[in-house]
Amino acid sequence: MKDINKNESEERVGKRERFIRKARESVQEALKSRDMLLGGSAKSIETIERVINQLTEKLEEWYAVYFPEFKPPEDRKKFVEAVIVIDRKNIDRKALAAIIGEKAAALAEERAKNSLGAELDSRDIKQMKALAESIISLYKLKEEYERYQNVLAQEVCPNISEVAGPEIAAKLIAHVGSLRKLSIMPASTIQVLGAEKALFKHLRNKKIAPPKHGIIFQHVKISSSPKAVRGKIARALANKIALAARADAFTKHFIADELKADFEKRYKEIMESYKGEKK
Repeated sequence: MKDINKNESEERVGKRERFIRKARESVQEALKSRDMLLGGSAKSIETIERVINQLTEKLEEWYAVYFPEFKPPEDRKKFVEAVIVIDRKNIDRKALAAIIGEKAAALAEERAKNSLGAELDSRDIKQMKALAESIISLYKLKEEYERYQNVLAQEVCPNISEVAGPEIAAKLIAHVGSLRKLSIMPASTIQVLGAEKALFKHLRNKKIAPPKHGIIFQHVKISSSPKAVRGKIARALANKIALAARADAFTKHFIADELKADFEKRYKEIMESYKGEKK
């Protein structure tokens, strides 16, 4: 009887060890997946962008105390670069013009002469410039991550990268967790990934229109098109992304050229139809 109990105990221990070993192997296999690295890079870039925007807002508020007449250019990076070179009492017009243009630099020089800004000592100005230099270093870090992301996207999902662009490919994979998960999603779901809040609002209240696009709105063919046709273009792009994802995840065949050509053809049809309706 003791031998039987001993054998059963050993068998249970053996099964448990095999189960633990298999679980460990599965976890290790998942962690070494390259698409997880791609998702991580996309999330890192989003975090860096958020920090850059927050710090730039603080810099704008701070700098308005010193030089309120200097209006930040639309390109916020240029504003940060301008802060580094501007000395209100002695503006280097040539250096400033290289950043914001000759006309804007001349205007800044003229406004600096009669500025209502506070007279700050060199220590205060030095700290503002130090913050601006830190923001520029974050821009450089973001650019480095973007280069890494593009290379990784071409490796992990070459078809999606070619059809939608490396940035959108990375964000889609980061959003769902893996290439495999993305590959089994229908095109209708891919179309609205990233717009879940808007979708839930629509489901709770049918009077609210459903979202027509999510992450893929960042594609230039969608974002730059008239609002009336964005939904159709997003649907066409989502269809091609779904096919590209399956090829990347399962067959490993490069079919992006064909998918991209089909999308471009459909895009032209949509735009021609829209222009015809407007006449």
